[in-house]
Amino acid sequence: MNIKELEYFQDLVEKRNFSIVAADFKVSQPTITMAIKRLEAELNTILFMRDPGRNHLSVTTSGKQLAVHVAAILNHLEIAKNQINSINHQKIKFGLPPIIGQKYFPQLAALLNQHDLLNQVISVERGSAELINLLNNGSLDLALLGSVVPLNQESLHAQEFAQSNFKIIVSQNSPLASLTKISFKELKGQSFITLSENFVHDKALKQLSHLNHFRPKIIFKSNDPQVVQRMVQNDVGISLLAETAITEDVHAIELADDSQPHFHMSIAYRSDHLITDFERQVIDWILNLTNYH
Repeated sequence: MNIKELEYFQDLVEKRNFSIVAADFKVSQPTITMAIKRLEAELNTILFMRDPGRNHLSVTTSGKQLAVHVAAILNHLEIAKNQINSINHQKIKFGLPPIIGQKYFPQLAALLNQHDLLNQVISVERGSAELINLLNNGSLDLALLGSVVPLNQESLHAQEFAQSNFKIIVSQNSPLASLTKISFKELKGQSFITLSENFVHDKALKQLSHLNHFRPKIIFKSNDPQVVQRMVQNDVGISLLAETAITEDVHAIELADDSQPHFHMSIAYRSDHLITDFERQVIDWILNLTNYH
């Protein structure tokens, strides 16, 4: 059994056609046929059933079970390749969500630059939800992540370094601008400008909506926190935003709800990722910047 045979097998499970798989790998059809026969002989089982009359190929129960394990094996192999490539090139692929990156990366970049290490960091800017997927598939080495609860995923090692409250932001000209505190239920009927589903803010808004038994009126969604704030500044609507993200001239109102989400910020890496000295230094710098141990 070798990796190439497993790749042939995985593609055949998906395509159910020997000719197509052979074309995918630019080999002859007998090459694929013999590879599958070797797998079946080694495992002492039948992986596929053919129906010559209908030219149909079906996956047996044994084949389906093997497919689950092969998917995991090939996924871990791809992750290993990505991680070893980063080690060989002495680079860190570093995930940065817009809000947390804007707040903390400039300070981290100054430290990296002082030690002539800034050119060894490859930044990937996405929302936290997408960054978690990129960490899990090995495309990233480290990432700063936001969440509404402390991160607790078996596949990730996460260390929280900061926390912020969510606030309601309104225009300075809004009738709500005279308030310093408000309950979320009092915002029923207000027009909300929100960040997209890639942001933790979407989960926070849904959580508050569920707790208060109403669906907010969302008039616009954006991937840019600055756009959201400027729209609020121009009195287009109101928004829910982590306090750490507020940079524009808007009025921020504290939520009075006893039960409300908080914006947790963590630095994370895969649980099976062997941390390099460089990566450990970056983690320590982040923790020292925030004095959050």
